[in-house]
Amino acid sequence: MAKYFADPAKRAVWDGVLAETRRAEEQQRDGEWITYLIRDPRFEDKKGKPGLPIYVGQTNDFPERVLSRFNKCEKEALEKGVDCIEARVAELLHLGLVARYQVIDRQPTRLASLVSETNLARRAWNAGYVLINRKALQNRGGDDITAQMIPEKWLLEFTLAEAVQDRLVMQLRCPSCRQRTDIPLSYFASRDEPPRTVREIVKNPVWTEEPCGQCGQITGRSIKPRVPCFSLSEPAPA
Repeated sequence: MAKYFADPAKRAVWDGVLAETRRAEEQQRDGEWITYLIRDPRFEDKKGKPGLPIYVGQTNDFPERVLSRFNKCEKEALEKGVDCIEARVAELLHLGLVARYQVIDRQPTRLASLVSETNLARRAWNAGYVLINRKALQNRGGDDITAQMIPEKWLLEFTLAEAVQDRLVMQLRCPSCRQRTDIPLSYFASRDEPPRTVREIVKNPVWTEEPCGQCGQITGRSIKPRVPCFSLSEPAPA
C-alpha cells in the first residue's frame, strides 16, 4: 500500500482503510468469533440503507481480517483469477472507494460461527442479494443449516483446541465391515506431541494402523472429524 502515501487522492483512500480497521478493532472482543457483512458503498441495499451487501464472512480476528484483505486484495485476486471478494475490494480501491465492514453476529466458537456465516449468507441470497460467496452452501439461498451439515473439509482447518471447544470427535471408519468408532479428541490432546490441527490427525496414518476390532482389516481404514448430534447451545452429554 506504499503507493497510497504519495498521491493525495490515494492517501485519502488509505485513510479510509485505516478508519475501517479502527472500527473493526473497536468491535473485536477477546475469544469471540464475528460474522461480518461487506457492503459496496456505491449502492443502497433493498431498504435504502447505504452499502449493497456483497459478501458474508467470519473471523476471530476482525481487525486483522479487514486490514489484511485491503492489503492483499490485488495479489490474491490475481492468484484466484476469478470474480471473488478480493477482486471486488480491489476494484473499489481503484475507484477511490473503501468497502464497508459490518458486524452482523457474534458467536463463541468456530463451528458456531461457520453455521452463523452460512445461514446469514443463505438468508441474504433469499432476500435477493447476489453475494460473491463461493463456498458450498453459501453460494445460494435455502433453509438454515445445522452444525451437522457443515462440510467435513471445513472441519479439517480447526486447530485441536478449537475442535475440543466445539466438542468434535474423530470417527474411525472401516470400509470392510462399515464399523464406526468415535474417538474423543482428548485422546489426541494427551499425546506427547499432540497434533496441531484436525487435518494433521486425518493425514497421519498412525491412527489407522491397528486392525479393525470388528473384522480385523487394516487396508482402507480412515479417520474423519464428526459433529455430534447435539445443539451448539446445549451442554455436551456426560
